[in-house]
Amino acid sequence: MFRFLHLLLGTVALLCNAKAVVADSSATVRMGFLLNFTRYVEWPASSLKPEAVLHICLAPGDADMVSQAGEFARQSIQGRSIQIKQVHRPADANACHVLYLPAETTGAALSDWLRVARQSGALTVGDLPDMVEAGGMIGLVPVDGRYRFDINLGVARQADLRLSSQL
Repeated sequence: MFRFLHLLLGTVALLCNAKAVVADSSATVRMGFLLNFTRYVEWPASSLKPEAVLHICLAPGDADMVSQAGEFARQSIQGRSIQIKQVHRPADANACHVLYLPAETTGAALSDWLRVARQSGALTVGDLPDMVEAGGMIGLVPVDGRYRFDINLGVARQADLRLSSQL
């Protein structure tokens, strides 16, 4: 009986660890997409000076993405250093150049985040199901264990952002 219980507990621990690795891997992929998107965007000089730090903000709701921030923050994008930080409320996002909205962001909260991003000219990226239809610029869409993305060029142009055709 003790041997069976030990085997059962070991299997449960292995499954829990495997689930954590899958979540961590998914966050790594999404963070990679987020950073690569920024490589193909040009901000107007009025909102991002050539020597300025690129501020990438993560809205609350995706702890796995926040845990990945430190690993990716040492990179540079277009010769700029980047700062990745979590913002806790829409008003905190007014200095962001990129705003990531997790799937948990919905309803009125989503509208508030998108309104602040529009006012500050931030690139909005999210993995919520209808991101581009809701007024976001880039939506990550999980399909069969992989990600594809949709782009709302009209919203990006309204923010005076230029997205490269290489994107």
